[in-house]
Amino acid sequence: MRAISVLLFITSCTTPPVEINTTVPIAVTPSTVPTPLEGEQLDLETIEQLSRVARDESLLLARHYRNHAVVTGMDASTLIAIDSRLAWYAGDTQEAAQLLDTLGADNSTALAFVREEQEYRAAASGDWLIAAKAVYQQALTTTVLRDEQALGDKLFNYLLRLPDATIDRQIDLAGDDPAWNAWLEMQVAYRLDQTRFTQWLNRNARLISRPPLPRHLLEWTQGPELNRVTIILPLDGNLAAAGEAVLAGAVEQLYSLYPNPAKRPKLNAVNSAQYPSVRDAYQRAVQDEPDLILGPLTKAEVAALMELGPLPIPTILLNQPEADTVDRQRNRMNFSLAPEDEALQIADIAFGRGCRNAIVIAAAGDRGGRLLKALEPRWTQLGGKIRGRLVVEQASEANEAMGALLGSGSSDARIRSVETAFDLPIDARGRGRSDFGCIFMLAPDPPTARAWRPLLVFHMSGESPVYATSSINDGVRNSRNSDLNGVLFVEVPAMLPPRISDRLSRLRALGQDALSLAQHWNQATITDDWIIRGHTGTLRRKQNGLIERASELATFDDAEVRYGALP
Repeated sequence: MRAISVLLFITSCTTPPVEINTTVPIAVTPSTVPTPLEGEQLDLETIEQLSRVARDESLLLARHYRNHAVVTGMDASTLIAIDSRLAWYAGDTQEAAQLLDTLGADNSTALAFVREEQEYRAAASGDWLIAAKAVYQQALTTTVLRDEQALGDKLFNYLLRLPDATIDRQIDLAGDDPAWNAWLEMQVAYRLDQTRFTQWLNRNARLISRPPLPRHLLEWTQGPELNRVTIILPLDGNLAAAGEAVLAGAVEQLYSLYPNPAKRPKLNAVNSAQYPSVRDAYQRAVQDEPDLILGPLTKAEVAALMELGPLPIPTILLNQPEADTVDRQRNRMNFSLAPEDEALQIADIAFGRGCRNAIVIAAAGDRGGRLLKALEPRWTQLGGKIRGRLVVEQASEANEAMGALLGSGSSDARIRSVETAFDLPIDARGRGRSDFGCIFMLAPDPPTARAWRPLLVFHMSGESPVYATSSINDGVRNSRNSDLNGVLFVEVPAMLPPRISDRLSRLRALGQDALSLAQHWNQATITDDWIIRGHTGTLRRKQNGLIERASELATFDDAEVRYGALP
């Protein structure tokens, strides 16, 4: 541990860095990995130090320090834990998992570390069931009350991310663990309505103690009832179709959440198009004395309202301003279909699936800039590297620009020169670069995506996974969608089968989930955990008041959209 610390300290100084002996074997070999011994205590500090080096500086440097640790006599269990982390940061998820399995099987003292790693990696790859089971096993062995509460929160989060069908299958397969069964059955009741969740709670509360239920669930059941909601939308003019779609979604969800007319809140609509300013429309909504206000819808209107300062009535604004104007008012939420959430999510998914080196392609303009601003810092934070970046200014320049970016352009040019010089056709293609493992295709719309994807294939990147946002899907069945076969993108559940979708489905889903957030208002204000599995995705309120969405993974199968599979 001391030798590693000295090496890390030296490299952090302003003097020349430590010279790395590149003849030292980089790969982990059986001869350098002794078998873990039962009872060995992990050196967690060194594991974290080398993990930071691998993530933030260089995997090569981290491996050098790791090999130096072998010489200094570090224990086998710590070495295997380090090797597993380094394999993870190298993108070899299978090797990383095998090393964890070896560590857990040979040294029971390391099981807590193993389960935490398994949880993190399963969640990163989107395998929420494995993550939930890993958390549940941790809860059965922890002796720290604070940890138990945190594990209960995480277990609820992971189970909430599972589709209804998966929960139902797990209930059918459930064994003789009544507490685990109760957690699964709780998800069914929670997703139905407050009444059935309360009934479940009365029957099962004593079964769930390790880990305990999240405290925010009790807030949901004990919070005040909604009696009156007012929604501010443009119902005339150019935005009438959008406003009507949001209103239709809100009405549909109102009847779904409150089937009993006697308990159903009254929903009033204020047509913002009929008022000189959004402030006037908001004041009209306040006159209704509602428990909660939804809207307005446009970014400009939301920004204008936020300039007023604290709002007099709890309000769910249906758009969000620029990030630097967001504050922490407890009386406000901003809920939108912002593409930044999707950019963050595809970065997480790609990293969890083993990509570490990426190419990023975006369109010029405000939307492309917003997506890049969200995606690139998240990718770097995770431990990924951006190997190439292209902002397409003109559609006519995309082919040449992608050839230059992906490395095939110069090779193709040489081949054409030979063909011209000898007047002979050459059956060959230029070789593309090989230093990346995935591509983020941040196309602004379906036509652009359908134009870019064949170019990526043409320039020898057809085997690399391509990730995109929901912008590539317009909800219309189109034979040209076959050009996007295999592209992985995140999409709101309302746009996925078996639902029948169209261009307004996302806005109807926005109205539906806005009404759900109204019902969960008190719960959302005391936690930043995921609390709603809705029509726009799984939702949570961040501390700055913004609602974050986690959409579903999808892909194209010829003209159709289908759910994306786990890796």
